[in-house]
Amino acid sequence: MSALSARLRAGVDWPEPWSGGRLRGRRAVEAHLREQARVLRLQVTPVVVRRAGSVVEVTVHQVVRDADGDLLSDTTVQHTLTVVDGLVTRLDVGEPPA
Repeated sequence: MSALSARLRAGVDWPEPWSGGRLRGRRAVEAHLREQARVLRLQVTPVVVRRAGSVVEVTVHQVVRDADGDLLSDTTVQHTLTVVDGLVTRLDVGEPPA
């Protein structure tokens, strides 16, 4: 967790998919990821990575299981990261390009 946290800008803007809202700040993201790791098992495999200036788009195959190992989701999504001075300032998750 600390390796990821070190790559986040202090005021990072991050999606919170359970509520449909957004998290603000490194500490909020850390708490969210800890809770997510407690209740979910995520397997995220990059499929395509595209860079354009400060934007990095990563199409991933994402498998989500609950804490008991039951499959909740098996899909492809796109993670779009905005990176400034080597730090992630924003993450968005959405549908991959067609």
